Amino acid sequence: MPFVDESGASGPPVICDVKPVVVIEDSPDMVRLWLPAGTRTKLSLPLPRDRPKPWRPGEWELVDSTWSRWNAVFLMRPADWHATWVWWSPEWEFLGWYVNLQEPFVRTGDGFHVRDLQLDIVVAPDRNWRWKDSDDLERSVELGVISRPIADRALVEADDVIGRIGRGQPPFTDDWAAWRPEPTWPSPAMPGNHLGGQQVPWSSPPLRHS
Repeated sequence: MPFVDESGASGPPVICDVKPVVVIEDSPDMVRLWLPAGTRTKLSLPLPRDRPKPWRPGEWELVDSTWSRWNAVFLMRPADWHATWVWWSPEWEFLGWYVNLQEPFVRTGDGFHVRDLQLDIVVAPDRNWRWKDSDDLERSVELGVISRPIADRALVEADDVIGRIGRGQPPFTDDWAAWRPEPTWPSPAMPGNHLGGQQVPWSSPPLRHS
């Protein structure tokens, strides 16, 4: 189960997003997670509802939700500062890819924890791409939610991914259009009363790109 952590300028990380998933690969080189449309999830909503994101502690609440608009496979490699979501409509129209800039995932007893870095890249099936939420990244830096070195590291990662998109390198390949889940895979479900008991520390600003 992947959790997304956020925080204010000070204080421990807090869970702001929960997605139960089916683990379809967990190897030293790759984690692949399956999230079908219709899965019950949790997400954060601002208090009051018209407040813009990002939200610092006390400015939002974690609420029940449903992952309803997409079928998705999440691809995460250890040490990468992004995850790639391959997605389809509920009717299995291939929609392309979504690159989520985030700190490298951390394993816990609950699943996989990540710290979202706001910035995203939306990639169409023909591999044309566009930025998403770049304003949110800058506002996070201004508020002290994300440090400038961490934001700069996300931009370096984004540049590298954009190069791979242009070259059609994996996972930005046409064979994903025909991908389908195994019919025997279970439907993911939320856990019971226990949710995210282990806190994940922040990353230190990286000294260099590796």
